[in-house]
Amino acid sequence: MNIQSNLEINFHQQDEASVFLENTTSGEEEKFGEILLFCCVALRTIVNFGNHQAAELIAMTLSQVGGNLKELAGHDSPDAAKLIDYPGSAGRKRFLVTLGFSSDNFNFQYKPKGFGLLGIGTGYYAPNAVMLLLRYLTKKRLDDEEFIERLENAVEQCGAIYYRGGFLAEIKVKLLLRLLVQVMDLTRN
Repeated sequence: MNIQSNLEINFHQQDEASVFLENTTSGEEEKFGEILLFCCVALRTIVNFGNHQAAELIAMTLSQVGGNLKELAGHDSPDAAKLIDYPGSAGRKRFLVTLGFSSDNFNFQYKPKGFGLLGIGTGYYAPNAVMLLLRYLTKKRLDDEEFIERLENAVEQCGAIYYRGGFLAEIKVKLLLRLLVQVMDLTRN
């Protein structure tokens, strides 16, 4: 297994965003990589917020997805950015993510762009980015029941980890490896 993914979550306007995702794999490895990528983005976002209310709201939302992922894919909230097709250009605010995963290597990079040194606006954009990625992945594979079920399980685990107190100030290697094992178990059934 050798997964390489590049992700851009672009906010073209405050209320309009697109997702651009490239993978070097296909089939089951691609699906596994997409679920792993989502988990990494969601958990990194929660960790970045620390004890802030935004972290708890993200975790609560993720832990309550259970069986409603398909409905979420088609839901446009008036308080969230609308998911549009990627127009071919970067947004003014965006999140750039790279993921590399193989049997002997793991590399995850998460870079917010356009927020300035103080990260102004991340309280709105970062939680939206997590939900936009979840909606994007669900829409992409809406007819793949097995993928949707696996994604739902992984999403719920991401929310549950927060409530179990599994977070420190930053992601530690042991925590990340534990998460990978959980995600692999959930997606390999």
